[in-house]
Amino acid sequence: MLELKVKMLNINLPVGHRILQECLPLYEYAWFIEQVRAYIESGMTRDKAVTLSVQDSIREGIFKDFVRKHGSEVENMLYTQFNLDDALKVRYEEGVEDGMELGIERGQLRYLIHQVCGKLQRGDVPEKIAADLLEDEARIAEICELYEACGRREDAVCEQLEKQKDRE
Repeated sequence: MLELKVKMLNINLPVGHRILQECLPLYEYAWFIEQVRAYIESGMTRDKAVTLSVQDSIREGIFKDFVRKHGSEVENMLYTQFNLDDALKVRYEEGVEDGMELGIERGQLRYLIHQVCGKLQRGDVPEKIAADLLEDEARIAEICELYEACGRREDAVCEQLEKQKDRE
């Protein structure tokens, strides 16, 4: 078996890791990224920040030859990376929203099951329970049948209906 140990280094300029003093290309990369971040933090759009950072790099002699030869490629690559970062952030936010909705739905279902089971324990019939709770009779009948099939265990009814909902 192969074991790999990795040491991560923070090469952001404000941190000033000593490797930046020893490796000029790495320092120049960190400098460039810091310029982009600073422009964005000052309120500039991402595209404008990247463009100005490329111009600053040429003026300051950072990545001088590389940026002169490949400046448009650098900009395109950075736009792509920042767009990916934006897309991942949106995806995360949508996932949180979906999770919240799912949690609310499950909470409402569990509350309905709790109410139905309580009324069954008091001797109510499915038709009366549906009328009292202003719910569809078929839905209440399904919960009542599952309650009996699951040995009158409310938690088992919740599990069954959540599994069923997940399959839909």
